[in-house]
Amino acid sequence: MELTVHDLVFLKSMDQIDYFGQYPDWMNEDEMAQSIAVVRRMKVEDGKVAIGFRGDNRSKRFAAITTISNIKRVIRPFDVLANSYPATHIQSLTYIEKVLDGLKWGIGGSVGFSMATGITVCHENSDIDIILYCKRLQELDQLTPLLSQLQKSAHRVDVQVEILGVGAVVLADYLNHSSFIVRTSTGPILLEKESLIYKG
Repeated sequence: MELTVHDLVFLKSMDQIDYFGQYPDWMNEDEMAQSIAVVRRMKVEDGKVAIGFRGDNRSKRFAAITTISNIKRVIRPFDVLANSYPATHIQSLTYIEKVLDGLKWGIGGSVGFSMATGITVCHENSDIDIILYCKRLQELDQLTPLLSQLQKSAHRVDVQVEILGVGAVVLADYLNHSSFIVRTSTGPILLEKESLIYKG
C-alpha cells in the first residue's frame, strides 16, 4: 500500500498504534479521533507510517505511528473532490475548482476531513487548505497568476505544493520571498532562490 502525506487513513484497530508521552483523554471522547488519522511527514521504519489524530479544535492533536497492515482504507486529498462540498464553502470551492482546472490538486485540513468522513469539523470561517501536486520545483514559478486568483476566494486559501521526491513548499512563501522552506520527511530545509540550479 502506497501512502503519502495528507492521506486520511481508517485504522483496523486502535490497539496497534505506538506513541510517546501520555494518551490524551479526548481521544476516547471525540468522534473524529476514533480510528481516523492523517499521514504525517516523518521518516519511519519500513512497514510503518507516521499518523496524526485530530480532535474538535486545534489544541487537540495527537501524533502516533502504526503499521501499514493496520490500515483498512485510504482517502487521498484529490479523492475528496468527488464528494459534496460543505454548505459553508460551496461558493469558494466552486470558484477554486475553476481556477485549478487542469491541475492535480486536492483538499486537506478541516474542510477536506469533513468532506472525506462526513464528520463536520469545519465552520463557516474555516480556511481552505489546497494541496497541489507538481513533479519539479521550477513549476512553481509559473503559478503566480494562479495564486492571485485564489486569493480572491471568499474564504482564505492556503496552498501547499507537494513536489515529487522533494517535499512540500508553501506556494505564497516561494513566490513572495527570496528564501523558502521545503518540508521533508527528515525535517525542514531552508533554501535561497538565487542558489538554486534547476536541472531537468
